Amino acid sequence: MEEKDLIKSEEHCDPLLNDIRVLLEILNSLVSSYRLLVGAADEFNKITLASKSDLEHAIKRADNVGDIIDVIDDKLKMLIKALIKKIEYNYNKDFNKEL
Repeated sequence: MEEKDLIKSEEHCDPLLNDIRVLLEILNSLVSSYRLLVGAADEFNKITLASKSDLEHAIKRADNVGDIIDVIDDKLKMLIKALIKKIEYNYNKDFNKEL
């Protein structure tokens, strides 16, 4: 079973896994949008007829999405660390039972 399938599997109802999965989906969409916005700003910069304000707005839109991406990245890091701690705790607990 691939990792994607494992995370999306319905048998995993761990809230941390679900939150991580949702944030990863959101992050993926935002990164795609960010790339398009940066490309659009670059195109505005190349077009001589584009006004300076159009370019500034395009850059600001890309920057705003970048800020949101940073927030989601921070949340993902926090959740992944929590999941790792939970896995380590459960692993150690199960390991100690076997001894």
